[in-house]
Amino acid sequence: MELRERRREEGKETSMVAPDEPVCVSTTVECKGKDQLDGQLSPFGSDTPRAKNTSFFVSVGTFKKPLGIFRALGEAAMSKAKLGFVRTAIAGFMAGMYISAGGLFSVSVGGGMPEIAKTDPGVQRLAFAAVFPVGLLLCAVSGAELWTGNTVKMMTGILNGRVTVYDVVFNWSVAWTFNFFGSLFFAYFLVYLAGILDQQPYRTFITNLAESKIDLLPGQAILRGIGANWLVCLATTLGTSAQSVTGKMLGIWFPITAFVAIGYEHSVANMFLVPVGLMYGARGGFTARSFFEFIGLNLLPVTFGNLIGGAIFVSGLYHLYLGKIPFPTDGVGEVVKGKQGETDAPQKSKAGHVTVAVEKLQHDSRRYSS
Repeated sequence: MELRERRREEGKETSMVAPDEPVCVSTTVECKGKDQLDGQLSPFGSDTPRAKNTSFFVSVGTFKKPLGIFRALGEAAMSKAKLGFVRTAIAGFMAGMYISAGGLFSVSVGGGMPEIAKTDPGVQRLAFAAVFPVGLLLCAVSGAELWTGNTVKMMTGILNGRVTVYDVVFNWSVAWTFNFFGSLFFAYFLVYLAGILDQQPYRTFITNLAESKIDLLPGQAILRGIGANWLVCLATTLGTSAQSVTGKMLGIWFPITAFVAIGYEHSVANMFLVPVGLMYGARGGFTARSFFEFIGLNLLPVTFGNLIGGAIFVSGLYHLYLGKIPFPTDGVGEVVKGKQGETDAPQKSKAGHVTVAVEKLQHDSRRYSS
């Protein structure tokens, strides 16, 4: 510390950090500070308290704060904008299959409880809902392109100037289309031809479920779609907040279980559940008429509701709450200038430590840490 102060007095100190600010390195943080730093939070949204009169290494924390979450979502939007058609299509196809796998798991568990459904319907709904998050977990960990989750990511990116309108429309349209292709593939080849739901009570359960979804009024479908993707995108934010796979699982599991048990409508889940119900005889079977009834009466209204739930109820409201988020650059040592000229990126000092060179980031973390 004496050498540091001597160099500062001589004007040779290269760090842009205030004298008593800690110096942090990568995702494992080396923090050095004085007594008054005790209990402060990292400016990058971590909940890790800083040291008191010591140097030590700690993980970046168990979860990110809202500012850190939505910065990560904006960065995810930037990555998605660079995928191109082929990679987005493949990842979208996989996401459709993953969600279908979760839907099949739900039908296999919840659909096999007809007597319980009569006497204790809440228990049957909970059993159906509790296993459905498997599909969302697969998407979150594998990096598949799930349209419903991408509504909050891409909208966060465009609201913060990280992606263009073209990027958003391209990602949403390709992801949605190939989510549908993946769901239909899974429904036909891995369920219907495989005879998974041929036996009772599963056959009756899936046909009744498909009928009930198509019979919803358009307004009901839209509102249920809003509720579903509001919770799905909140699950996405919780998963983004977590620093471990276990944390992501817990963050995602409960909101997803909630929306399914409540009875909200998820467009990508319906891309599997309704077509497979039609294949097993709902609405007179899988015909052109029944298929387009499903698209017009359920899928499109639910998709519209999902868009509102994710892009407006989550991304839009948090944008109003947090304001425009400053983003560091991809390259260490590069500097991004915001509209007011503030530095938004970390820099490297001559000592080789990554130092916090962002007064705005520090201010924002203190603003949203409570």
